[in-house]
Amino acid sequence: MKIFVLISTIDRRVLRVPEMVRVQETDVHYVVVWQTTREWDDINLSDLTARRDVTLVAQEGHGLSRSRNLAMETALGLLSELTEDAVFVIADDDEIFRSDAFGLLNSYYLQHPDVDIALVRVRSNIDRHYFKKYPAKECDYRKRPRSYYPISVEMTFRSRVCHADIRFDERFGLGSYKLCAGEEDIFLADAMDSGLRIVVTPIDLAYTRPQTTGDRHFDTKVLRSKGAVYGYTRSWTGALLRSLREAVSLSVRPRRRFIPAFRKIWYGVKYIRS
Repeated sequence: MKIFVLISTIDRRVLRVPEMVRVQETDVHYVVVWQTTREWDDINLSDLTARRDVTLVAQEGHGLSRSRNLAMETALGLLSELTEDAVFVIADDDEIFRSDAFGLLNSYYLQHPDVDIALVRVRSNIDRHYFKKYPAKECDYRKRPRSYYPISVEMTFRSRVCHADIRFDERFGLGSYKLCAGEEDIFLADAMDSGLRIVVTPIDLAYTRPQTTGDRHFDTKVLRSKGAVYGYTRSWTGALLRSLREAVSLSVRPRRRFIPAFRKIWYGVKYIRS
């Protein structure tokens, strides 16, 4: 089974990518989407373009979800046949994959033909510890612990997910106009609505930097993103109740007020449902 690693990078960060793809492995191909916000005449990428297992695609502008979607479309175009079964791995430009990562993924998907999306584990590249609490055993995503929230670099999925017309919503994610997060939640919500099977499984995949977007609890874009996810995945009433609950939870912290937090969250609800 082929594995396509979909790497998103921007501007000079593309110089990090060669460190990710040092070892060539059979049936592993890297799709690198390089977003540029200006011309970079001083960047030499010959070490990437010379590789047969690397496809480099340039994309003007920014937007992480835009980048992910282009990487998916590019990988689909590299399949031998439209119906070929392959595994796509979402990656950032500073990940270091474990030496056994792709072998484990290949074995897992071969042994679990009913799984469409497998959310795996990543560790901090600073201290090698998990930077979040994962379920102890494999579980269905619908039955995941309430404390578990997915991030994009934990996402692996079969190519047939793309054939189900599942894509990242480009209104969400870093570089988007108003919403800096939540693209993973929307992707997975769309997949569940399409009847795809999603699991959280204890496969260690890579080391990467600790995620920080979700930790900026009071940033305007973060609060709007939370509200937008509520508005996308719930009814008006459900979104209102969840927004109130979130604002109350934030307001108990020092120097934080309920009304400003609620307004920002509710803005996201209205924005996504308008």
